[in-house]
Amino acid sequence: VTQGGEGIFTVLNARHSALPSDFPLKSITMQELSSLLWAATGQNRNGNGWTVPFAMHRAPYNTIYVLMDSGTYRYDWQKNRLEEISSHDVRRNAGPQRIVGESPVVLVFVGQDGTTREYADIAAGAMTQNIYLAAASLGIEGRFVITMNENALRQELKLKTEEHPVNLMLIGKK
Repeated sequence: VTQGGEGIFTVLNARHSALPSDFPLKSITMQELSSLLWAATGQNRNGNGWTVPFAMHRAPYNTIYVLMDSGTYRYDWQKNRLEEISSHDVRRNAGPQRIVGESPVVLVFVGQDGTTREYADIAAGAMTQNIYLAAASLGIEGRFVITMNENALRQELKLKTEEHPVNLMLIGKK
């Protein structure tokens, strides 16, 4: 996890969504990606909590999938690493907007029906906001996207019936 960065009020002031005209963006490093993913679901407080609130102090019940040119991955928050699902680049299938396919990294937030849908949606919002704040601190661009190709994502990510895509987040550098 990258240490340092800007003060919180500086970061809040810098936090923004990359504009569609900013795309295509440049790639980020794997260390930067690791820091962003940790910001979304990392354990903190000596392993007694997470960087975002999860209902009833449960372990993260949302899963983050990472789409890149090198393939499709599931983020393992416990090990802070990516597990390959496929070596195929499926970014262009993830959403109808041109910028989705042009983004160096597409994060897909997936909720579990074992929790209420509202919990998954709220957690995805908190996870996305933490990524925005970490990205602003690291000089990385992000864009929240709600429009996606759910059926294509279900197939490409090999989602179970009880799993549902909640949102996308596009990541890159100017």
